Amino acid sequence: MKFTHFYIGIASLLFFGIPAGSVLEAQSLKDTLHLGEVEIKASYIVKNDGFKRVKIDSSLLLPHLNSDLSSVLAQYSTVFIKTYGNGSIATPSLRGTSANHTQVEWNGIAINSPMLGQTDLSQIPVAQFNGLEIIYGGAGISKSPGAFGGIIDIVNDPDWENKLKVSASQSFASFDTYGMTLSMDAGNQKIQSQTKANFSSSLNNFLFFNDQTGEYERQTNAKYYQYGLSEELYSRINRKNFLAARIWYSQSHHYIPPILQGEEHNDRQLDRALRSMIEWKYFTGNINLLVRSAFVDQFMDYINDTLENNHQTYSWINKIRLKYSGIKNLSIQPGIDLNYDWAISDAYDGKKIRSTSGIFAEFVYDVHRKIEMSLVLRQDLIDNKCSPFIPAFGIEYRPFDKINISFSANVSKNYRYPTLNDLYWAISGNPDLKMESDYAAEGSTVYNLSSANGNVFLEAELTGYYSLMKDLIVWLPSAENSALWKPMNVSEVLAKGIEAGLNITVKAGGANISFNNAYNYCRSTYEKSYLPDDASIGKQQIYIPENTFNSTLEVRKCGFYFDYNLSYTSRRYTGKDNSSYMPGYNLSNIILGKYFHLKRIVLSLQGQINNLFDLDYQSIVSRPMPGRNYEITVRVNFNK
Repeated sequence: MKFTHFYIGIASLLFFGIPAGSVLEAQSLKDTLHLGEVEIKASYIVKNDGFKRVKIDSSLLLPHLNSDLSSVLAQYSTVFIKTYGNGSIATPSLRGTSANHTQVEWNGIAINSPMLGQTDLSQIPVAQFNGLEIIYGGAGISKSPGAFGGIIDIVNDPDWENKLKVSASQSFASFDTYGMTLSMDAGNQKIQSQTKANFSSSLNNFLFFNDQTGEYERQTNAKYYQYGLSEELYSRINRKNFLAARIWYSQSHHYIPPILQGEEHNDRQLDRALRSMIEWKYFTGNINLLVRSAFVDQFMDYINDTLENNHQTYSWINKIRLKYSGIKNLSIQPGIDLNYDWAISDAYDGKKIRSTSGIFAEFVYDVHRKIEMSLVLRQDLIDNKCSPFIPAFGIEYRPFDKINISFSANVSKNYRYPTLNDLYWAISGNPDLKMESDYAAEGSTVYNLSSANGNVFLEAELTGYYSLMKDLIVWLPSAENSALWKPMNVSEVLAKGIEAGLNITVKAGGANISFNNAYNYCRSTYEKSYLPDDASIGKQQIYIPENTFNSTLEVRKCGFYFDYNLSYTSRRYTGKDNSSYMPGYNLSNIILGKYFHLKRIVLSLQGQINNLFDLDYQSIVSRPMPGRNYEITVRVNFNK
């Protein structure tokens, strides 16, 4: 089966306006960006209609350009990353849900595999985007259905003030690991171009302690290399019209190491993806319009000693968003989604096709200058069959004029359709599967304080959430043949918890100091099962930690920068009856660097120590992680 390396980028349906719940509507706090004539002001925690969104901007991403998306989320959010080893598959879990319930987007376009229903975050390099937004729970319904946990959106925006900016970096790390990034931004106030390239490779042959043998061993068959190239063109035709075209190609080769107690093998996996997009934005008076069309081409080739499986998927994704604010105190934001997926796989009996269309509307009403309400109504059609109606309602209340504190709450209902693998995998596929459903509620408060001189900023947040998921799809041994695993609707899961955040920024003595903290308590338990005598009832879901905590201290002064990150993950159960578990662990990482300014050239030298205290730990059972390791990065920036 051949992979289409190059094809003409899509030019088709275009949408108008700013997506419902966009950061464009956020209240002022930390950072100011520019998109055309629209000023974007966004805080770390963005709440403006009763729903929660968290923004991670380029200042946090810059020291991690040679890393991947999973490592950034692990350090700067409460998203739990389930990783199968250094450089191996890494998938997210939000609020006690699985990777299938978390949608990953690229500039508003879903890039989850239609076959698997998830995305490998280890294949998304930080160098390929300049912003990141995490959208929790019901806030994502206006984007698409099925993301019970939320949406992770990586974004790219132009700098209209830029004339020429060139950046290059080279990193050298433990285990013969090398990374390189290159980017060039050029243009003026009418047109901008962004070109990005990245390459990384590693033998990944670290020492680890084998619990099975009681000896230290060196990991084998674990090398990897990956590279990517992207081009983005932005055109500001006039004050009302903006055009953008993006294309991103990536390729990854991973060798898959054996589990601790297994024999050596030669399993390996090749992944290739080509993503292209064109969009049009129109701003005038009370109307904003966004039209976006994308084509995503993904290929995977899995090879071991006895077989080779090829999997090819194509997705054509179209979105239209309109925002009308011509009625006093009321904003109406309708939208249409038209998606088409098809897959050709060695594991399927012929080509499989899925068409999905959706229509929704969000109504945001300022009842009073202190109260704002949001109502989202959505209806989807999947393969010409109506899915259940999806509603979401949110409210925000700001009781004081001089104290920046808000209280918000929302309720939502959601559905997720089975993946193509669930339905059509050879012999095992189950075409009779029902949709998964989710009933969710959330309540929170956010407090912001900024000193009169702007030298102190404080942000505190507390959120409680509740999510009841029914008819969850689980792969289990079939009744007819225990060696044959099939997907079935067997579980009901209740996920509830508390998220707390405290972010402090201080300017003092010529130094900028930031202290960001995020904690998540999540109790995600099996509540009901269609299986007789199921010992999992009332027990925590496997590989979902009850407690996660991240704390990052950043200090900037005289061109020096220092980052210290502490990440805590509590025990994860490996058996559904909770009789077996993996112990919790604390990870510490530090970065120390220095900028040197040479007229228009900025040179930076950076040293990094990962797993500072040389912890022996695993995220997934029998998949060891490296001990203390080191990285040195040299970065050069030219800005005209």
